[in-house]
Amino acid sequence: MVSVAQPTLDVVIPCYNEAQDIARCLDLLLDQRKELRRIIVVDNNSSDATPSILRDYATREPIIDVLHETRQGVEFARDTGMAHARADVVARIDVDARVQPGWARALREFYAAHPDVQAGTGATEYFDLPARRFTNMVTWFFMTMSNQVMAGSVNLYGANMSIRRQAWDMVKDHLPGRDAHVMEDLSISLALEKRGQKIDYIPGAMAHVSGRRMRTNPRDFARYNAQWPNTYRAMGFSRKARAIKPMSWLGNILQWGLAFLLRFHDPATGKFSIRTFHNGYEGRELP
Repeated sequence: MVSVAQPTLDVVIPCYNEAQDIARCLDLLLDQRKELRRIIVVDNNSSDATPSILRDYATREPIIDVLHETRQGVEFARDTGMAHARADVVARIDVDARVQPGWARALREFYAAHPDVQAGTGATEYFDLPARRFTNMVTWFFMTMSNQVMAGSVNLYGANMSIRRQAWDMVKDHLPGRDAHVMEDLSISLALEKRGQKIDYIPGAMAHVSGRRMRTNPRDFARYNAQWPNTYRAMGFSRKARAIKPMSWLGNILQWGLAFLLRFHDPATGKFSIRTFHNGYEGRELP
């Protein structure tokens, strides 16, 4: 039996004011450094302690490359990181993603065993929300089944996604700009779909992520969520945009109720308290 060489793997992390989470994110990746070629962090004008933390890690860990992107926006930070990557497969994660043991190996083994798959999404679970089983189930429904059943697509999730570099080169010049108000991970998925490229779910590539978006002001969440059907429309999938719009509205309603309840919840202690209600909604800063 002929063994198939496993592809090399880079990780790209767009980063903006993430001093609270960046060290943990990097430490978990460094635990899997034997499976990685480079860890590429793109600082997007952070004004907190993030730059100094990154300088310290880059000095101590040669596998880490720190880049700087002055144009504000996750799309710009993503593109800068992807342009620097040279591995066969490039993973893209959020700073709050906590990759679980075996994550990198699962990615490399999957792409080696499935040469027809050009991009994929690993499973995610919230680590800081109450009733984790329920909230994870609801999130799974909206982020996977809603797109797959209502719109007939398997889509990438930016917190824990990966793509072959050749596939990225195929679509990178065909993505909407920041002023199009789209979900950038979904736009990559649809650009791949338009070109007949296969996207799949990657077993074993688990990451735990923060539920901080669920804690945002419902008005801000609704503004963000409006990008969901808008992305389908901007990419030329008008029928799918109409199919997904009711799910977007339902998501807004559910988040409104959840965000109110979460004002009583302290993610640091995992407990509910009337005192935390007065802290207000949590901000969600994006690159």
